Amino acid sequence: MAETEDKTEKIEKDLQLVADIYADDGDAWELFVERFTDWVLYKSKEWCTAHCDCSAGTSFCGLLSLKLQREGKRVHSDLPECDEGLDTYIWVFGQLKNRIRKYSGKNQCLLSTFVWTILNSKEIHIDWLRWKYGRAF
Repeated sequence: MAETEDKTEKIEKDLQLVADIYADDGDAWELFVERFTDWVLYKSKEWCTAHCDCSAGTSFCGLLSLKLQREGKRVHSDLPECDEGLDTYIWVFGQLKNRIRKYSGKNQCLLSTFVWTILNSKEIHIDWLRWKYGRAF
């Protein structure tokens, strides 16, 4: 019973976070980004690896740079930084912001489950391909 109450409290907090984001609360959006950045970095890297125009050894991946900074590591490279991955990272967060509006906590679904489902959906990947390459996909 206590586990259900704990989950209910988490869902209530998740619903409040989403409501605050749509009330233009910058702190709420910052909290959301902090909470899900590692997942978005993972998906952005997964998608970009197969589609990056920058060849290995000629540039430093912006996604790797952000990941290292988040781990508290100092980033130094003499290579120019490739921003394609960071563009994807920003795009994905824009998509999440639009899509979390539908989050309702239905069936005891946590916001993290909702976000993970979106990130792993075929739909968002196809939307990304269309954003990157046009309507060919």
